[in-house]
This record gives sequence, structure tokens and C-alpha cells, in this order.
Amino acid sequence: RVCMLATIGFAAEQYVQFPGCPETPDALQAIYTAPVNLTGLLLFAAGYIESTSYNGKLTMLDMFEGEGAKRAPGDLNFGKRFLPGDKAKADDLAMKELSNGRLAMLAFSGMVHHNLVVKGPLFPLFPEGWEGPQGSWDLDSTAGALNSGRLGL
Repeated sequence: RVCMLATIGFAAEQYVQFPGCPETPDALQAIYTAPVNLTGLLLFAAGYIESTSYNGKLTMLDMFEGEGAKRAPGDLNFGKRFLPGDKAKADDLAMKELSNGRLAMLAFSGMVHHNLVVKGPLFPLFPEGWEGPQGSWDLDSTAGALNSGRLGL
């Protein structure tokens, strides 16, 4: 579920910003361009939601004790009212959600790698003036040396 929301947020960041946040073409750079107080507020809100969903228990050692032991990991009661009453149909939807969550993980990692290689926005896929991945892999490694031509191959 987290990657599903992250995929939507990563793509939407190019077009929609929080009030007070500057527009950033590369979503990976948004954390560095956002105002510090707004970043702190966002971290506080995420921590509050996480804390209240576990009744104030924050460590892995105690979050699944008591009432927390009765629910499945990752189940934050997000959208439970939309599940069908039939257990078989609910299990089928849970399996579909798991499959789509795996797809969202791949999609998110693909978008991150796209931004790392292109060093620009997610859309358009190839920004104006982009000449390919030359220089994108400036690493002190064999792959970086092969890509930059330092090995003469």
C-alpha cells in the first residue's frame, strides 16, 4: 500500500505541489527544495499517524502486543469499509491488492531509476536536449569505466 501511494505521489509531484513548496522538476530533489518547517511538519504528521495506529507503541518489540497482535502487519484499516462481506471475495481482493502492491514496487523503483539516469523530470520520458546516459554513471567501478570509455574498450 505504501508503494501504491508513493507511485501516485512520485508522478503527481511534477504537477501538484503543497502550498509554499517550490516546483521541482526532479521528484528526487523535492526533499531538498522544500522549506525545512514544512518537511518537519510532514514528518511529524507521518509519525503521528504511525504512532496512533499502534496506540502509541513505536518499537518493533511492543507494537504487536495487546490489541496490535490481533491485526495483520501493515493493516491500518485503510479502506476496510469497502471490502465485501463474503470472506472468499475479500480474500480474492486481498490477493489482487498484494499483486498490485508488487507491481507498484516495481513501478516506483523504475521511476526512481529513470530520474537518476535522466537527471530530470519523470515526464516527458526524454527531456529536451537529453543525449543519453553518457556521464550518468560516473562511478569508480568497472561499469563506470566501461560507460565513460576510460578502459578504451
